[in-house]
Amino acid sequence: MALSLFVVSGSACDRSASRSGGAATAASGSSSEPTVQAAASAASAPAEPVAATAPAELEPPRGDGVQEFVPLTTLADCKVKSGDIATYILREGMGVAGRSDGTFGAVWLVDLKGGDAQIAFAGFDTDARQIARARAISSTRDVGLRIFSAGEAWAVTWFDAEGLAYARPRWETNPPTEILRVGAIGRDVGDQVALAPAPGGALVAAAPFGAERNKLGVFQFGPIDPAQPQLKAVGVTRHTRKPRWPAVAADASGGYLVAWHEEEDGSIRASHFDASGREGGAHLVAKPQGSDRAAAATQETPDRDQRLGLVATGGAGALLVWSEGSTLIGRALDAEARPRGAPWVIGKGKWRALAPGVDGALVAWVGHDGKAEGQALLVKVGADGAPSARGIRVSDGARPVKDPPSVALAGERVGVAWTEAMSPGVSTKRAVLRVLDRSCIP
Repeated sequence: MALSLFVVSGSACDRSASRSGGAATAASGSSSEPTVQAAASAASAPAEPVAATAPAELEPPRGDGVQEFVPLTTLADCKVKSGDIATYILREGMGVAGRSDGTFGAVWLVDLKGGDAQIAFAGFDTDARQIARARAISSTRDVGLRIFSAGEAWAVTWFDAEGLAYARPRWETNPPTEILRVGAIGRDVGDQVALAPAPGGALVAAAPFGAERNKLGVFQFGPIDPAQPQLKAVGVTRHTRKPRWPAVAADASGGYLVAWHEEEDGSIRASHFDASGREGGAHLVAKPQGSDRAAAATQETPDRDQRLGLVATGGAGALLVWSEGSTLIGRALDAEARPRGAPWVIGKGKWRALAPGVDGALVAWVGHDGKAEGQALLVKVGADGAPSARGIRVSDGARPVKDPPSVALAGERVGVAWTEAMSPGVSTKRAVLRVLDRSCIP
């Protein structure tokens, strides 16, 4: 039952001290059950009708997307640097995050016997050189490995047999990284949980809620300050019918934007929670005629391309990105999650990844650069959702990218990571980190 997501016995967030990759021993953490119960009470209120949609919101996407991709190696004065994150990789599951000091943290999976994989972490500088020795954090059999940064802290999240777990690795290898658990989110909903950075170094989650899973619960967890509640309910959506594959992002006002697919008709909708947890109206973002999104929304295991991408765009508002087949679509949302202008075609391809930009966002994906398929591509998208005229082919063009890429902003440097075959005829992969100046992106 999805109601168990917020009704927690004992502590709302369990702390588990563990040696790298070892078994965890549970201990009590801070309880935030009053706020959890408040969220449950809000969820019992009658659902409000989905907000009406003006005809203008159904405008077709503008443009044809980025057609020209410049090889990164041809751009002068970009201070392009490359390095291997890891080699001999067998599994999918890799990501990078950046800090304001220009450093990057990376995570990936290392195969173990019996079906498990170690979660590995390492640090890199602005020249893609490793500056923090790789170490194991824990182990998992599930997908969903993520890494985030906030200030000077890293946060790594994953799902295992006990549900959502997270850790805050450091450059130093000792003491061992502490593993913490969010007992409110179980493994059974791992495919349907959205995560993003939150104020104060915490994380925010949007997860299915209610006996029928017809709502989304939004809450913060894992703040850096131990005096703060380890689990804090933000609120519960009132406009959803049967939401799927949510996305969430913190905004500049202390609130949160949430987007989701509606299983009933395959539409994409969004709403906003202010700093007090009050939700505004739900707004239709996309419901194109002839779309097969409604059929896709009923799938139990979502494809990476069916998930939504949502990132705040500096000022008030956010950029929402989704896929219609092989076409990447972006649409700007205002501070209340209302669509702002028509959607735009960003490009063609798969496996998109987003990172906040200074005034807009950076979007990376895998596609055809005009010469070869399966290349890591990068473009700048404005706060209005319009992509730049040209993009960058970040990969070398010789080998196709094997897994979803990752993109991160670290001060004035941008890092893009992907996996590719180590050599022709070899099944194992290497994970590559390529770093360039942000100012070089057209």
